[in-house]
Amino acid sequence: MGIYTEKRDQLIEKIKGLEKRIASDTAKKKTLEDKLKKVSRLAMAEEYNCKPRELDEIIISEHSLLQKLRASGLSDEELLKLVGGGNAENEKSDTADFGQQISFTDKANPYED
Repeated sequence: MGIYTEKRDQLIEKIKGLEKRIASDTAKKKTLEDKLKKVSRLAMAEEYNCKPRELDEIIISEHSLLQKLRASGLSDEELLKLVGGGNAENEKSDTADFGQQISFTDKANPYED
């Protein structure tokens, strides 16, 4: 056998060993990621002082509401403005413009007849 044939065989064996380790590490990583999902969900339920099942209902309800608002034509940017999201610089200008953007009546003073 030649020197390079032996070297090639050694490298092939090292690669096989690494592939086995990668497969094992990948399986361990997936297990840890699954545990992290569960613990994160429990932490969120704890943060909102509710049971995990109640948290699911809250998330589903809020997601449904968000989808309805988007379907009505509101963009994500407009939704953030409504809830006071965005950066501090935008928040100042958003609140200043908010009253001028929405008009519920044509009258200057809605209490006058």
